[in-house]
Amino acid sequence: MKRQMLAVAMVMALSLGITSAALASSGAGAINLTFPIGARYNALGEAGTALSQDVTSQWWNVGGLGFMPSNPQGYQREVHFMQSSLAQGLADDIGLYWLGYAMPMGKVGALGFNLNYLDMGDQQATNEDGSLSETFHSYMFSIGASYGVRISRTLGFGLGVKYFRDELAPETVLQDDYTGDGSASSFGVDLGLLWKVPTIRSNIGLTVVNLGPDISHQDADIQSDPMPRKATLGWAFSMYSNPQSGLLMVADYQVPLYKWDVNDYGFGLDFDYVEYGGGLEWNYMRSLFLRFGYKSAQYGDIQDTTWGFGVDLNQWVNKGITFEFAQVPQAKGLPKVTRFSLAYRF
Repeated sequence: MKRQMLAVAMVMALSLGITSAALASSGAGAINLTFPIGARYNALGEAGTALSQDVTSQWWNVGGLGFMPSNPQGYQREVHFMQSSLAQGLADDIGLYWLGYAMPMGKVGALGFNLNYLDMGDQQATNEDGSLSETFHSYMFSIGASYGVRISRTLGFGLGVKYFRDELAPETVLQDDYTGDGSASSFGVDLGLLWKVPTIRSNIGLTVVNLGPDISHQDADIQSDPMPRKATLGWAFSMYSNPQSGLLMVADYQVPLYKWDVNDYGFGLDFDYVEYGGGLEWNYMRSLFLRFGYKSAQYGDIQDTTWGFGVDLNQWVNKGITFEFAQVPQAKGLPKVTRFSLAYRF
């Protein structure tokens, strides 16, 4: 019996773009690269371009890696793991996992590696007559490396590269006359700058990420999706800081770098689908953190709050262990999703 081209996983990839907080990249492929990394920055309205100077800089701003060797706590290396549900209340077997490692390279630079894995769960194939066929598993992932260097005391620059691949559906569940494949691959390049301005107690960040070839599961002349290219401008401001407590303010403004032109996506700033967010972080003795934020994205009609907390055990057990939690919006009308981060600095 001729098999139906049941690309359930492909439909799931699209539905994730409709039901997640990464909606500014709907229309693009490689959606696993659109979900913000690190529960801290998720809780702050999904903003961290001008703030992140740790292992998560590989996602937020590779320019921040250049400041890692000068961190005030004196640690040399960092490992960070994040887990996030993506479709709570819809599909509990869909989840995002991110693992990153970074280490200083001399006194003015740092090198990092990361793995980004989106588990899209099990799909049930059907035949043309509607009968059930085989069950298959869908996923996508990227592996990357980043290097950041401090050009001066206040300016950092970074470069990151990544390889992306998805496995949406095996050939056995595709139509016999389907000209494409259930898998695809591409690569991306990230660039970032982080500028510290001590006179106004601020950081300013600028990034351009995911620059790379389109993703195609069949003939590119028939169908292809752009990498989730974007440009982001970020700002972070230290409202006050003392040994007992401190208050930070952050904000990000993001513009897609792909734009629909007649019958395909081209390269360009699409101001019709900007995304922005910001938040406040209060800390007590750099050990306990409370975070609140706000997120706006036209895809999914998101205008909603974010929140979270963090615990840094360094003050109590003399170990650089950090646990963080965040809740962020999906699309309008859907429940918020949770993200957990665990980091170890040594």
